[in-house]
Amino acid sequence: MIRLSYGKRPIVEESQKISAAVCVRNYLLQRPKPIISEEISLNSEEGVKNIVKEIESSSTVNLTKEVNGKMEYSEPNHLRLTYTKSNLGKGYIFWLICNVCGRRVKYLYFPPYSAILACRTCHRLTYDKQNESKKYRNWSKLLNL
Repeated sequence: MIRLSYGKRPIVEESQKISAAVCVRNYLLQRPKPIISEEISLNSEEGVKNIVKEIESSSTVNLTKEVNGKMEYSEPNHLRLTYTKSNLGKGYIFWLICNVCGRRVKYLYFPPYSAILACRTCHRLTYDKQNESKKYRNWSKLLNL
């Protein structure tokens, strides 16, 4: 695929991302103990606090990439989580906390040039369309790029 973007900032689409909901879901699926107990429950705030505490204490994320046929791993990046009550009154919404700025975000990113897990703003990531030159946007629409 030919790209007509001339921006200098890296783009989100080329970065690996991690979601708060996926972290919680994977943790609950891989947990050896059953989730039936009251201490770990998604229905009560106390249970959600316990889940967040367990994930933060036991989870780290490493970036893996292949360089010259060898797998390289980044240093472990610790996950920090928080939650809010859903505005529907049922359940909770999980958020990741950026390791750099401390903001509450849905996704954290590993761009191709970095081994630090941080939000889109801290890595200065843009979307592909934002990098396109205004001069060539109409051409890319015509060519369906």
